[in-house]
Amino acid sequence: MKSILFAEREWSLITHPDSNLIDEISEELACSPLLAILLAQRGGRRWREIINPDRRAFHTPFLFSQMETAVTRLIEAIDRQEKIFIHGDFDADGLTGAALLYFGLLPLLPAGAITVEVGDRASGHGLSRAFVYRAIEEEFDLIVTVDCGILNCEEISYLREAGIDTIITDHHLPLDELPPAIAIVDPHLPEETYPNCSLAGVGVAYKLVCGLYERLGRPTPYHLLDLACIGTIADLVPLATESEVENRAIVREGLALLKQEQGSSCGIRALMKKLALKPEQLQADDIGYQIAPKINAANRVGDPKVAFLLLTTTQQDRARYLAEVLIDYNHDRTVSQQDITHQAKEILAKENINPKQDGIVIVGGKYWNEGIIGLVASRLSEEYGVPAIVFSYGDRISRGSCRSVKGFNITACLQSCSEGFIRYGGHEMAAGLSLANEQLAKFVTCVHSYIQDYKGPASAKILEIDAVIDAHAVNLRTYNDFASLSPFGKGNPAPIFLLPCVLFDELHLVGNGGHHLKGKIIQEDISLPFIAFHLGAHIDLLEKTTGAGVVCSLEFDSWRSDIQLQLIDVVMSSSDTM
Repeated sequence: MKSILFAEREWSLITHPDSNLIDEISEELACSPLLAILLAQRGGRRWREIINPDRRAFHTPFLFSQMETAVTRLIEAIDRQEKIFIHGDFDADGLTGAALLYFGLLPLLPAGAITVEVGDRASGHGLSRAFVYRAIEEEFDLIVTVDCGILNCEEISYLREAGIDTIITDHHLPLDELPPAIAIVDPHLPEETYPNCSLAGVGVAYKLVCGLYERLGRPTPYHLLDLACIGTIADLVPLATESEVENRAIVREGLALLKQEQGSSCGIRALMKKLALKPEQLQADDIGYQIAPKINAANRVGDPKVAFLLLTTTQQDRARYLAEVLIDYNHDRTVSQQDITHQAKEILAKENINPKQDGIVIVGGKYWNEGIIGLVASRLSEEYGVPAIVFSYGDRISRGSCRSVKGFNITACLQSCSEGFIRYGGHEMAAGLSLANEQLAKFVTCVHSYIQDYKGPASAKILEIDAVIDAHAVNLRTYNDFASLSPFGKGNPAPIFLLPCVLFDELHLVGNGGHHLKGKIIQEDISLPFIAFHLGAHIDLLEKTTGAGVVCSLEFDSWRSDIQLQLIDVVMSSSDTM
């Protein structure tokens, strides 16, 4: 089905699974056929494993090949009352992970024995030379990294020569050479035995604390799962497959703490209050679209230390103040993101760049905010359905942020074109790099050549719809049925539906600048409210559209205490309903 709004986008209906399996699920759960179809599509014969994941999904931390060594060294540090220096990455994953490890060690060491530093964009991801010099000068005994370190061979070598041990906790892909750390806890190590290779950085840090508490005979630190939940959602790790059920359990258990206003971070509770989020109604989307962006805004346009202080403060007044600072940061981030996205699209139009033909978007601007270009890359990749690389051009060095599409490993692409890089790293779907300006043209040529030779799917323009439904099925009962599929996130998105043959009514623009759209869709005799984010520019087209199908998800509108549609796209209609 072709999109009416986006020329590059098409939708296809996911093929329904075996009818016998659907009947089996319906009978066992006494649920609707629609829910049975969704469970069968996402879980297959292992559908039971994705329903209501709980603590039983947690693997023992000692399945990590070097966990025992890491825990033994931590216990030595505790027994000797050594000085420990935690280094966390500056994004929401690293910040929550550093806070989690700090809270985990705090009851075990004397006051002042733990110091935490979070990086910033000026220093780059990972351990900086300045951090190494500080660790040596202040005579720390042990370094523990969170969400970084796997690429810091040189820096950790310096620390080792100075007699300082390092424990790496990370989830990024290693290079051929591993740092000389005393222990590396990373699910991507060669021949690693841990079954969940998709843990977020905060998830790896949590497993380290769990392993430490187990060896010390202390209760499992479930109270830290609020932080693990936020970092896991923020880092967009998969929540779907059998090995990733642990991630779903982390999110589900952490959400339960946040809903009960428990957990370790009073700062998060203060931020939720400032954002008018009702704890009892909190969903993973609220973290992904409200809480995590505020934490990340600190590293994009402000100071990441502000976010770390929010996560770890125990003072209510300070928490409220820090929450306000993060909200202000996020406003500045939004303005900057809109401006750079507009500039990027103007460049593409001016230079007649065709993303569909090229198979990738590569664009950049002088002194673009390095904390924003990743968000711009995400927006361009989503809009054009191809990988995107956005550069901030400096006087001598340029830094790029990359976002990919399903099936295309952007980090592998960078590795193939890495000659002349100063630094690079990342995941299959997101990465970053820096290189001298004189290397830019060569890099762009190499990437285009890589895309041309690539044999797999480098385009995401064909997107998937879970099922076709009619307006009668849009109600609280249907919405509540889907609770067994939650938490939603990468690999387990909220179900997407097609409502065919609709009319639009009461359309009006909302939000600052009128970027969003609200209104009603009408199907037969039923009228349903909807919200459409970032689709305000299409209001004139929709006012003239009749008989189209809407691609949408269902969400709970807390103001009305009822369901509304979140409109994603409008397509040429289909009439095959459930």
